Amino acid sequence: MALLSYGQEAIVDKAKIEDGNGFKFSGTIGLNTNGISPVPAFSLGKSAIMGFFSLRKNRFSFDPEIAYATDGTPWFFSSCFRYRILDKKKWGIKVAAVWNVSHSYPEVIENSILKTITKAERYVVFEFIPTYKFSEKFSLVSAVFVGRGFDKGSLKQMHFISLVGNITKVGLSEKSFCSIFPQVFYLNLDGDTDSFFVSGVFGIGHEKLPLFLSTQMNRPVVTSISPNPGFSWNVGLSYIF
Repeated sequence: MALLSYGQEAIVDKAKIEDGNGFKFSGTIGLNTNGISPVPAFSLGKSAIMGFFSLRKNRFSFDPEIAYATDGTPWFFSSCFRYRILDKKKWGIKVAAVWNVSHSYPEVIENSILKTITKAERYVVFEFIPTYKFSEKFSLVSAVFVGRGFDKGSLKQMHFISLVGNITKVGLSEKSFCSIFPQVFYLNLDGDTDSFFVSGVFGIGHEKLPLFLSTQMNRPVVTSISPNPGFSWNVGLSYIF
């Protein structure tokens, strides 16, 4: 299961394409060695191409996501409609409704033959995301997601609560910088599977290049998910526009 990312816009200040009607378009396209979902408890287990896009006007935005394995098989697609209830200098509150389709490829036995099938699972997710900005380079983001699955064998309900620190554009030299995004989160699946995770992203960029080189790490501290997801990490390169 994958959900719309709420921290992508904090990676770097993105250039936005604006038309005469006031719409702003921005996004990131990234290649990484191991696809890790915006809810980091879930990973693809192989390299992935992931795209995060945003079309915004005033307080409303449409924020789709799409992800594929590098062999061309689809992973997930999310369609998110977001509204900024509060958009002040220090405080921000966003709410959203997300429609998500996730693909998996389990092995099953049919007629005594082991074969791989394609399984698509549909979810609807509601988001509540408050933000407090301490300075231009440091903010705290909390997120509460409540989701429900619709297909047989999928998760029937999911609750996700997280806290993310956005430490952005810390100078390394005159033009280069690093950004750090530590995260802790709690995940409950179907009411009887509880997990607490620590996660984080560290990356470097350059003021003159629309690229961001990063690594992401994720580890469960306490989990009842079976099988245990264990430690996961990746290295990725993103193009920002």
